[in-house]
Amino acid sequence: MSRLLKMTLLALTAAAPLVTGVLSGPALAASGGMKNVSFSATPVGDPPTLVFQEKNGKYVLGKGGPKATIKFRVKGEKRGRFRIVSYHLFNETSNNRITLVRNFSVKKLDKTIMHEIKPAELQSYADHGRKICEDEGDLQQEIRKTIKPGLTYRLDLQALIKQIGRDASSYRSAHASVPVRIICKPEPLRVIDADLSVTFDGSPLSCPVKATLKAKFKTNKPGTFKFNLYRGDGEFQTVTRTAGESKTVTFTKHYTFKKPTNRKYLVATIPSGASSGWVPMRVNCNNKTDGFQTAPKPNSNY
Repeated sequence: MSRLLKMTLLALTAAAPLVTGVLSGPALAASGGMKNVSFSATPVGDPPTLVFQEKNGKYVLGKGGPKATIKFRVKGEKRGRFRIVSYHLFNETSNNRITLVRNFSVKKLDKTIMHEIKPAELQSYADHGRKICEDEGDLQQEIRKTIKPGLTYRLDLQALIKQIGRDASSYRSAHASVPVRIICKPEPLRVIDADLSVTFDGSPLSCPVKATLKAKFKTNKPGTFKFNLYRGDGEFQTVTRTAGESKTVTFTKHYTFKKPTNRKYLVATIPSGASSGWVPMRVNCNNKTDGFQTAPKPNSNY
């Protein structure tokens, strides 16, 4: 058996999510039954990603992140009486074989393997990723982190070389280390209750009348949202409010009426969510606030 040759690609930092590397050169060219050997791993699209969604202050692992694919290429030429008879790809972290191609015998090998990483292959990183979200997550905005080096998704690509006429055989192998990215998503801001009320300063029967319209909102978390204040005739006003740590916020509007008025108002969040329902604002008065009033004429049909 020839000595097993292993070379490991370095994982990237967060600023450069993936590594591409080619393992070749004099050391491999002079090895065992193969020459001009090279292995490469090239990322295609996004890195392997775990997505965590915050719910009630805790992070729950989602169904999976964006598709992550790695393109592997293995090349080599036979030396002497050796032939290349198989190659395979496996997940070194879980020690599970992903691809195995065998029962052939060639003098020269040049194969490309496209491997799409399945969510199940990343399960061993879930606890570590969740802890990062719990320690560093932001309840207001999404964050993206790369799991620190040493906790990378590792794939191993090997080719089996066998000497014709003998039982002797050996593997030539290389490793590709790919950082695992995590996404910590905060729970979306929701307005869970909206209340609207009308109060009068004094009696609504004596003009001028001062009225106050007050809306009160309750949210599931601190944050900024918008709502529409609708009037019964179809007119509306868009308002922005920010709820603090109390998760409540109010909006107040003042009116002065000098004549009888019959209106109604409603508040509803944007996008649709909490709504107050219609609330009336009625003022029954006239400008004659003192003195005698003329009695109505008798009704002959009474």
